[in-house]
Amino acid sequence: MNIPALQDYFYKVAPLPQRLGVVDCCTFVTEALLLGWDRDYREVLKYHDRRSAIHQLREEGGLREATCRVLGPEHILGVDAPPGSIAWMGDMGQTCLGLVMSGYIAVKANKVIHRIVLDDNRTGWRTD
Repeated sequence: MNIPALQDYFYKVAPLPQRLGVVDCCTFVTEALLLGWDRDYREVLKYHDRRSAIHQLREEGGLREATCRVLGPEHILGVDAPPGSIAWMGDMGQTCLGLVMSGYIAVKANKVIHRIVLDDNRTGWRTD
């Protein structure tokens, strides 16, 4: 895990407003995976604005379905999930993806990166 690259990226994107295609949960997670673990999942969803994001999500059947298409079925991650896993965050008031770090999930929402405690009931996808 490239901690300095992740810290720089988190610092850069944390204050930015959420905008589909620019800074959103997918771009946050995929860029962090690329910088921190050299894992490239940018092909999961390719869009550049709100309109194209909504269109693609409708074609895919939703965010969860698009992620499953690339990473396979989701499963229970548990508190021991390896950093670099992708967490499904269906309980954040809206559905989104989060990035598993050491003992917590980083979630980009609005102008903040939230730290959500990783618990045994969280589902998602391992990327290792």
